[in-house]
Amino acid sequence: MSYQDLFQGLNDLSKLGSKGWTSLENVTAVVTTLKRFLCWHLEDKETQGDDVAAVVLADSTGARTRICASLNQLLSCVDTVSRPDVRLECGCLAVAVLQEIYHQLQMASSKSLYSAEQTEEEIGKKKQRENQAPPPSPSLISVQQTKVAEDASRVAMYTTVLGCLDAEASIYVKMTLAKSKFLLGTDLMVVPHNFRHKLLASIMKILLPLIQHESLGIGVRRSLFPEILSATLELCFSPMEVKTFPEDAAFFREQLEVLMNKVDTTLTLQHLLLLQGIVQGGVWLGKVCRSLVVRRFLMKAGGVSAVVVAGLTICDKQDWRRCEAVATLIAQAKFKDMDLFFSTLGPQLSELINKDNLQPEVFRVITLIVAQMVQRSATLTALHVTNTLMQPLKNTTQPDAPSLCANFNLTMCVGRIHKLFVEIPPPSSALTNLLRPVLNPLMMIAALATTRLRTLARQIIIRYLSQLSPEDVVETLLVLSSLTTCVQSPPVNSALRFSVDDDGGVKMDVIVESHKRNVLEEDENLSICLISILEQLKNYRVVLLFYERLALYIDFTSLNEKEIPSTMLITDEEVEANQVEAMRSIVLCCSLLTQLSENDQVTSDLFTDLSAAVPVVHTLIRVGCQKCEDEQLHKIQVSLIMNVIMLVSCYVSDRTLRKKMASEDWNGLKSLLPSLTEIVQNISDETVLLFVEQLKNLVLTHGVVNSQPETVASTKKANKNTSSGSVDVKNHDGVNSTPQYMKGNKQYMKTEEEPDVDTQTDGVVKSGLQAKESKTSASIKMEVDSNNKIEENSNAPVRKAEKKKLTNEKQSSFSYKQAMEDLFSPLLPIRGHALLDLGKLIGKRDEETMTHKEHLLSIFQHNLKEEDSYLYLMAVEGLAVLCDAFPDKVVEILCQEFSVGNRSVEDRTKLAEALTRATRRLGPLLPHYKNHFINAFLTGVRDKEAIVRAASLSGLGDVCKVLRLSLGPIVHEVFGVLYDVVKNEDAVEVRRAAVLVVTLLLQGLGHDAFTVLQEVIRDLYRVLRLIHATDPDDVVRLHAQLAMGEIDTITRQFLLPKLNLTKRIYVTDVPPNSF
Repeated sequence: MSYQDLFQGLNDLSKLGSKGWTSLENVTAVVTTLKRFLCWHLEDKETQGDDVAAVVLADSTGARTRICASLNQLLSCVDTVSRPDVRLECGCLAVAVLQEIYHQLQMASSKSLYSAEQTEEEIGKKKQRENQAPPPSPSLISVQQTKVAEDASRVAMYTTVLGCLDAEASIYVKMTLAKSKFLLGTDLMVVPHNFRHKLLASIMKILLPLIQHESLGIGVRRSLFPEILSATLELCFSPMEVKTFPEDAAFFREQLEVLMNKVDTTLTLQHLLLLQGIVQGGVWLGKVCRSLVVRRFLMKAGGVSAVVVAGLTICDKQDWRRCEAVATLIAQAKFKDMDLFFSTLGPQLSELINKDNLQPEVFRVITLIVAQMVQRSATLTALHVTNTLMQPLKNTTQPDAPSLCANFNLTMCVGRIHKLFVEIPPPSSALTNLLRPVLNPLMMIAALATTRLRTLARQIIIRYLSQLSPEDVVETLLVLSSLTTCVQSPPVNSALRFSVDDDGGVKMDVIVESHKRNVLEEDENLSICLISILEQLKNYRVVLLFYERLALYIDFTSLNEKEIPSTMLITDEEVEANQVEAMRSIVLCCSLLTQLSENDQVTSDLFTDLSAAVPVVHTLIRVGCQKCEDEQLHKIQVSLIMNVIMLVSCYVSDRTLRKKMASEDWNGLKSLLPSLTEIVQNISDETVLLFVEQLKNLVLTHGVVNSQPETVASTKKANKNTSSGSVDVKNHDGVNSTPQYMKGNKQYMKTEEEPDVDTQTDGVVKSGLQAKESKTSASIKMEVDSNNKIEENSNAPVRKAEKKKLTNEKQSSFSYKQAMEDLFSPLLPIRGHALLDLGKLIGKRDEETMTHKEHLLSIFQHNLKEEDSYLYLMAVEGLAVLCDAFPDKVVEILCQEFSVGNRSVEDRTKLAEALTRATRRLGPLLPHYKNHFINAFLTGVRDKEAIVRAASLSGLGDVCKVLRLSLGPIVHEVFGVLYDVVKNEDAVEVRRAAVLVVTLLLQGLGHDAFTVLQEVIRDLYRVLRLIHATDPDDVVRLHAQLAMGEIDTITRQFLLPKLNLTKRIYVTDVPPNSF
């Protein structure tokens, strides 16, 4: 009997359990038919006919005999009481027939191998049939036969094998039985407990080799592998089996190893993970599956990737919780030797993280694994996982960093750190603490202005800071700002500098000795980055603590002359280095404080708790009042005080306008009065004193009184000698002031007891004329000095002229006062409009305004530090109109602001226009300051923005036109720059401006052009002709034509002077000697 005949006999048996084949009668009929086919009970010859004898005679291979023997052996494992269940006999019969099919296929394969040993003659004949298809393998079966073997195996598994499994091993088999809707009888078959092991072991010894067959077992492995695995695991690891039958357990463990090697690793892992998840809370199966996953797969090379892929295959890849469950399975695996566990998994995780084409869901699970491994041991995780990942950034902090950072990709490193610490895992202090060694390199990257990694680096730092207490956050910020050091966060090697590569990433540059780093620019970018981080943290306690700690690092006395002890060995270079470092620390701290005070988002909640904010203000004022002998540091000191006073003043003004100031707030602010008095005693800057006076009056009168913007000297004098027309306001501390009560912006606030008189100096009325004029409600209100009164005069025209003059001065004085009041407004547009009004008043040469020009110079200079373009440009305009009043100061300020200022393109172009207007206001004084303007404009010509270069060239042309003969030898440098621009510049606007400069210069020189340009006039004309012939832009060619026209006109005037037909006759004078 061949295996084809056996497949035909199994055809009906394989249908059992499906629709229409579910009753026990169907089972009985199929078993009877198959037994008749196999001639069951051949020894009972009396009950058999001649057909049976013929069948036995035809069974020369012994197939029927072997099947019957195998079936009898299986049935003998169970007592006679249990045999009446026909399903048991059906399952055993299916196993016996499958065993015989497997035996015949193996025999066919052996014969095929034997026949393969051919003689040379047969090989030669075979070569003649090379074009013919090779014969099929004898062990190959059809797809239909594979399906029949799979269904017959299912019948055996869901009857006999299922009846032998214990409660844990049978859970998954019962679930798949229900899922496949397999039904055979009204209940599940149960084998008595005493006979289970023997029957199960006998069946599995038959099925395990069958499953491993290349053709017969392919269907069984595909659909029934979990059931086979459950039964094998019970025989290998069930406590009862191991204890009672140790030999069988050892045998089946060997078979399990062979089976796992035969089946795909991912498939095995999937089913092990499924079994582990299904039998949670069990006695042995879950532990066995977990142990097999860890020891058999996870701890081997590539094990982490295999387990992660298998885990994601059996769950929804987009389900966060299931991905986290897979990560927990790996990270929380029970393993006694923690060092071995981390040292094995660490390199695998690092390798997966560093892969470029890793799937997003796999990377998500990997990051969750690392996050959970940190919870088990942060030290081992850092040693075996994160140190490798962050090694490129860590190398930048090493002493030999230039040699270590040669072959590392910093861009990829930062991106992976961001994914590992920010994007995927939940916030965890244990995880973020691993970032300490690379905080300073990340800060340097975050401070770069143009790299695309700036945002990623800042988010990493913010994630780290968000897990710290406010005190630790401030300490970390001080470390990042290089004001203090920390062993856990080493600084970047001073020989390295981060820069932007061609793709917008980050690379390392080694600083050579001849190339010094721009420390001021780096500190400026660093402070901007720190302020941005504080904005996103949104914690006012951190801001207050940061204010207080920064004040401790400011020492304005550090550069004062000090005596060095004779016993101290210190060189001049060391002294200079210490002074430079001290200066840098002060400048950085003050820059941070300035930007903090100017940032509304950071300081909006700063004074929420006045009890905590007021001491910080005290500390800052105390620092600002230190004795400073260095001129540059003194300017920084005054700026610091101004920022602190402005911060408090804006808070008080804003809260007052919104009517949110309570009496408790005013009482808290009164504690600032001693510090404000200390400022008056130690600071001589009049602008600062104006703001201090205003703040004091606001605090003393609870926001009702605003101080007049007079000079400090007049204010102090008024405090000492108050006239009869003034109003004395005395606070609880005994401080006197002379305020003016304003209602809105134009009307005075009056009471019944107060006279309607405003005390102010009147420069028109003579001081010797004194008279008293009684005032009623219907009389004309006039502002007079308390010591100077208007004298009645009978002369009507004179009296009318004096009144008109007085009225004009009153209106101008009122405009100045209103502008100064608006200057103290918390609203930015109002402050900008006040600066605009002050500039107009200066342009009109208003007498009241010009008397305070020194104060206005300080105010305009202070507003140059504003980041808002409106305020900045109004300050520039104000300085431009003050240029003729303070040329030495204003010219230097404007030129320096244009040369080294860090402003937007629009601001720089408008600043160039303001410089041009300043040159015109200087007039004949321009030659004295020509170097300042020309150097500034030549610096602008090298700017990276084309519009700034064009504006600089335009301003340069105006300067050259006004200078004329005063241009001097600089003309060669100017024409050299213009020649290079015209020849090499790509931007058409810049080329137009360059040729226009030539035209303006020639117009300014006139007939003196040959005197000034005698060495370059020929080359200039040739270049203009070349531009006119070759330049593609029409406007450039037009400008070149105009310039050549100017040269032509000058040449004609030089060569063909106008004839003078006049004759001079000398009558009384002696004519000059012609000889």
